[in-house]
Amino acid sequence: MKYLALAVTLGLGAAAPAFSEIINPLQSETLIKKVINEPGTAYVFYGPGMTQKQMKDPEIPGGVFVRVDVSQKGGHPWDAGGGYPILKPIKAGDVIVFAIYARAPNLKDGESASMPGLGVCQDSAPYAPIAVADRQITNRWNLYFVSAKASSAWRRGEAHVAMQLAADKQVIDLGPVFVLDLGPDYDMTTLPTS
Repeated sequence: MKYLALAVTLGLGAAAPAFSEIINPLQSETLIKKVINEPGTAYVFYGPGMTQKQMKDPEIPGGVFVRVDVSQKGGHPWDAGGGYPILKPIKAGDVIVFAIYARAPNLKDGESASMPGLGVCQDSAPYAPIAVADRQITNRWNLYFVSAKASSAWRRGEAHVAMQLAADKQVIDLGPVFVLDLGPDYDMTTLPTS
């Protein structure tokens, strides 16, 4: 029932969109039922030169986020990062949608911070991407999406949310994260791409 509580917090209850209309899957009662993670901010972090602190902000669903302070740029963007478990299996050909509230609060208006390798991938080597893309995060809360068709099947525990945080010395705020499995026949042209 945590999904329902979160759906109420998000104000989900909008009517179904018109055909071919770009939609936010988090604003659809039908689509939010397709969530395959436990939405929230229970991230697990790894890597040197990084600290995390839980904070509150009523501007985002649930009102809680994690501030990540990366004190130095890594040799690779993946030298420090975060993850989040996915609780259900994924079938080959299913449309997977990743959505996260994020911001880089120390940036000035018009600046952005790099978040490479953001999305859903295999939970162990070789960390194959399932729905992964690079995103540029601004200083204001925004909902960032990544979607793709799963090229392989993944059993429970074989996939997870991933984010590479060592692309630069930076502060990133991570709000709630959602992963939806929309099945094999969902029209991807109706999904947001930000």
